Amino acid sequence: MITFNCTIQEGTIPDDLRPELASELARISTAILGGAPADVAVRWIEIPHGFGFRGGELSTTSAVRGEIPPGCDQETRVQLMQQIQDRWLELTGCTTDELVVSARDRR
Repeated sequence: MITFNCTIQEGTIPDDLRPELASELARISTAILGGAPADVAVRWIEIPHGFGFRGGELSTTSAVRGEIPPGCDQETRVQLMQQIQDRWLELTGCTTDELVVSARDRR
């Protein structure tokens, strides 16, 4: 099982874009790590408007936190996170300063 917790600021990722992002997370992670897209879970955590700040300004930052099968080598992990970042930026129009991607081993 691969799990992604996507923490987003209210109003930054439209509801109608979320299924496509989730599908892309499943596609990318299974292409790199193996498994089936049905084994990938994506959870959305929305920070209410006015509750997230960065540098004294309202935040537009999203975080995609993956939990992947243990034993992934560093090169593969970097490839996974880079492809996730590239596709997320392409679909959302956000900048690299507005996205944090991580992938830790599932316990």
